[in-house]
Amino acid sequence: MRTLCINLKTPQESSSAEAFLVLSPRAQYRFPHYIFVDIGSTQHLMGGEMGCLEKALEIASKFAPDASAAIADTPAGAQMLAKWRPSHISLRGKEQESFKGLGLDALKDLEGLSPWAQKKPVEHMIAFFHTLGVYGLEGVLNFRLNSLRERWGDFGVLLWNRLHSQDSQVISPLVPRDPLVGYGYLDDPLGSAPLLMNRLKVHLDILFARLQGLARHAQRLDVVLHCEYSDKRYNLSIEPVSPTRDQELFEDLLFKKLEQQVLENPIREFEITLFDVPEKIQQLDFFEPRDNTEDRWRRLISFAKQSQCEMGFLQMEASHFPEQSFRLVTDWPEDFKPQDLVERQDEALQIKSVYAKALASSPRPSLLLEKPQALSAGEVQKLRFVSSLPSERIESAWWQISVQDLKNRDYYFALSHQGQLLWVFKDRINSQVYLHGYFD
Repeated sequence: MRTLCINLKTPQESSSAEAFLVLSPRAQYRFPHYIFVDIGSTQHLMGGEMGCLEKALEIASKFAPDASAAIADTPAGAQMLAKWRPSHISLRGKEQESFKGLGLDALKDLEGLSPWAQKKPVEHMIAFFHTLGVYGLEGVLNFRLNSLRERWGDFGVLLWNRLHSQDSQVISPLVPRDPLVGYGYLDDPLGSAPLLMNRLKVHLDILFARLQGLARHAQRLDVVLHCEYSDKRYNLSIEPVSPTRDQELFEDLLFKKLEQQVLENPIREFEITLFDVPEKIQQLDFFEPRDNTEDRWRRLISFAKQSQCEMGFLQMEASHFPEQSFRLVTDWPEDFKPQDLVERQDEALQIKSVYAKALASSPRPSLLLEKPQALSAGEVQKLRFVSSLPSERIESAWWQISVQDLKNRDYYFALSHQGQLLWVFKDRINSQVYLHGYFD
């Protein structure tokens, strides 16, 4: 077994171990601030043990800026090295060689998953070795098992086993049970959105690190701000257009909402709740950029949604009537190919954006009125019809004919007196002409 120990140095919740599930499913928290991960069968996924160590320190920085880590054969050895030789990786099967040069005080950290019941026996042992003129761990390694047993009994046997990598400590798979919640109490109440956001970000870093380890996506973020001088609360809810792990997006949306609040009554405490859903599995090409057009589009829609603006794609619907043949959707169309159309003619080059390349060949206008506009007789006389024959006819069954329904139409292309190409139709029941769209 190869064990990675992360020393977060400040007390943490047991749920902090979830953030390190990206390294291995075998992760375990030990009070007050140690995380042990068995990377024996997963280290190759991170590019080796050094890759695991670097990734662990990257995750640990979200919990504590001065966190340390080390890799050894056993949890006890890894913990001691994380404290006394940060970022050290011991040779496989030669853990004791990494102990050379360490002082006897390092024995206090030779614990692993099972901490010393009391520190006093270790301190007495250190003092005894000092009287013998032994000041380094390599000197203790030379003592035989029977010698330590005769002097200290079972405690001496346990110490000898840990020094010689004989203490079996198994790291079990982690089963997540804790909700994704955070809580903060401010000694100095804050009424400034930027300062408050800085305090919230510390908790968001931890929550999204756990979310990454759990391989989940965030659907919604709820923040409750409690005021100092009253029972007033600010309830902020952030919900992007689709579930995501984009922490920066959630932070931007949250900060926009914070700026809209009038924090005359400063904030004393806050609660954060993250609602998660299973992630969408998407097979990507090895060379495909992860930040693609779809991600940027979803981010834009999320900002618009928060500002009560409607935007999205017009998706075609199966309907005979043009005003009912499109529906506004925010989901990225499955058959949408994000590639611009490039046309070359002689030495001229024309690039049509992916959002409008089909308009040139569209039989219907790019600007369609939601409700057809009736034209007066004078307005019709000013139009110049391109042809006398309709370009399209919509006709309902005889038993569905109604004067108000406009279900029997003949469509024509017409030019206005300003030279603009229009899309008009004539109601075949009452001969009324309606304007229905414009061509760009």
